[in-house]
Amino acid sequence: MDDLSTEAARRRAIALATALATNTSLAPQAYERTLLERYALGELTLDQVLQRLDTRVQQLFYRSRATQAFAEDHLRALMDESRAHNEAHGITGVLCYSERQFVQLLEGTPEHVHALYERIQRDPRHAQVTTLYDEASGQRFFANWQMGFVRVDADEFHWVLTSLARPSDDQELARQYVQDPALRLLLEAFTRA
Repeated sequence: MDDLSTEAARRRAIALATALATNTSLAPQAYERTLLERYALGELTLDQVLQRLDTRVQQLFYRSRATQAFAEDHLRALMDESRAHNEAHGITGVLCYSERQFVQLLEGTPEHVHALYERIQRDPRHAQVTTLYDEASGQRFFANWQMGFVRVDADEFHWVLTSLARPSDDQELARQYVQDPALRLLLEAFTRA
């Protein structure tokens, strides 16, 4: 085996492995490419890269429209159901609701996050379910929330939706108008993603 003690040698090894994986399910995604770059630079060992791949977190942002308005007791029941499910499956995140609009960030293992998202897409309470982001990350933004909930002002929610739809155009405006701490963290998570 070649000596991988230099950056050039590590880059050659990465290039070879990446070329072999091109157009396969093993092709590195954004998170994996970031880890490989840190390995190439000597910031991480190969063991550290593998350990981080084992502990990666799938982050999925989506938005949807409620098929009917949610009364306070219905929202409370939805949150109780969500928190119980999420705790059992290691899912964290936050759900934002305003005027029949939902935005949610789900974080957890890819299997559990995608299974939950499929349930949400089939849920008759949701319509126009749109994926905004679905990638692996090394960090949970809402690690202590089995499912945080924010019922927000319509004006703030408008800026969140606008920023999520066109992050490069309206991000600074959203930061000026969004005051709710959970919403600001949601926007930060989406920006970093």
